[in-house]
Amino acid sequence: MDIATLIGIVAAWVLIFLSIKISGGLGGFINIPSVVIVFGGVFSSLLIAFPLGDFIKGVKAFFKAIFPKVPSFEEEVAYIVSIAQKARREGILSLENDLPEYYSHDPMLGDAIKMLVDGADAETLKKVVEAMLENEEKKWQLEIQFWEMFANFAPAYGMIGTLIGLIQMLKNLNEPSKLGPAMAVALVTTLYGAVLANVFGVPIANKLRIYADKILLVKQLYAEGIVMIVEGENPRVIAQKLALLAGIESEEVV
Repeated sequence: MDIATLIGIVAAWVLIFLSIKISGGLGGFINIPSVVIVFGGVFSSLLIAFPLGDFIKGVKAFFKAIFPKVPSFEEEVAYIVSIAQKARREGILSLENDLPEYYSHDPMLGDAIKMLVDGADAETLKKVVEAMLENEEKKWQLEIQFWEMFANFAPAYGMIGTLIGLIQMLKNLNEPSKLGPAMAVALVTTLYGAVLANVFGVPIANKLRIYADKILLVKQLYAEGIVMIVEGENPRVIAQKLALLAGIESEEVV
């Protein structure tokens, strides 16, 4: 669990609610039409912008920001080096017996090792793993884009709600009793949009981008490691090169 994400979300809401409570109570800040305009509008626009399958992936990405699965660079480099050591000691074909374990560890790693066992040459393997990396990056980019658009749509619907409230207010200038509710919609909707964008949209998109960079680096470690194995590199050399790529000390994985 990424405790920082959870603390940040909870802290933001607590501070907002405390500020409202201290300033005079929550009643004036709860407006059902505003909720419908902002929440309904944002998710409606996201449904228009993304196919249903991608929309669902985007929503689920919220939980990736709270419960990320980012492996340790040191552990992953050590894991690849152990594969290289086995291949060097027992032969590449010996890796076939452990394919279920490799697939369980990471599907991309399993696919790459299966190609290695099947006799793929270094050039073919490079092209395939590069395509795998591109596909992985596209998946993350879609989820990041979802939350970036969420952050863009929320203030826009806040502004739409403001305009609706102002129009209603101007239409009822001769009826003072209706001015208050209309003004509430106008202002509260803007608040809802700003809160959604800055508590969820922008931070979640940024956190996903950070995790995407880390996970894509791990995938790159797999790709580079498997290519070096097929090229017959010494496991110690593989450890040193991967450690440099990951920005860690090679002594930690040898």
